[in-house]
Amino acid sequence: MWKFFCSSLLSVLFLSSCTNFFIRQECDKLNWYQLGYDAALRGERISNDQQVNRCRRAEAEISDSQLDVGFKAGMSRYCQPETAYQTGKQGDTLNSDFCETNLIGLLKHKHADGIVAYCKDGLTAGQSGKKYKNVCSADLEKTFTPNYKKGRKTYLEGLMVVKRNQIASYDIKLNDLRGQQSMANFRLQQHQRATNYQDTVSPTYANIQSEISNIRNVIYNTESEKAQAQKIHDEYQAESLTLAPL
Repeated sequence: MWKFFCSSLLSVLFLSSCTNFFIRQECDKLNWYQLGYDAALRGERISNDQQVNRCRRAEAEISDSQLDVGFKAGMSRYCQPETAYQTGKQGDTLNSDFCETNLIGLLKHKHADGIVAYCKDGLTAGQSGKKYKNVCSADLEKTFTPNYKKGRKTYLEGLMVVKRNQIASYDIKLNDLRGQQSMANFRLQQHQRATNYQDTVSPTYANIQSEISNIRNVIYNTESEKAQAQKIHDEYQAESLTLAPL
């Protein structure tokens, strides 16, 4: 019992260590200046950035100085009237906490103009893929909502087509892998018969067993990827069914 527990614990720790290793490799390639800049343009603090937090959890090497420089540069641009307008036009809220007090009135005015432009084109908003953040006034929502739902439904149906194509490609791959698995099992049986089932150590036996094991692992991973694709497809479909028909 304890042997099984310890073995399982070691397996979990090993997998966690491997996962963190690959995450750190990804983090090493990141542009920390750009990451900080982009976070500011979204109106978010660096402490809320998912990618930065993921790298911190994996104990990756992070250039906090570059993050800070990029964030300050992005914050400077974020607090420009044109950026405030574009933020509203994209259906996003304005984080005025980033900006100097004497600019807030102008920025809120420009942001409100952008929100009006956003709310007058619900179809484009829905087709963009971004979720609606309840930024439109009650009057504008009367026309915005039905058009947004139409656009959103079109967007989701496009995503479902992509997922169905992925699932079909996984099925083709799985059929091919299972054929390879059958052939490898057949060769193993032939080898065992030829050796009167006495050989379990020769290179030929080990190679075939290794091939079977590798194919089994690829099948498992492919089935997991297919199941994930199906899950995402079903989530899109469930949301699409709640929207008005085209």
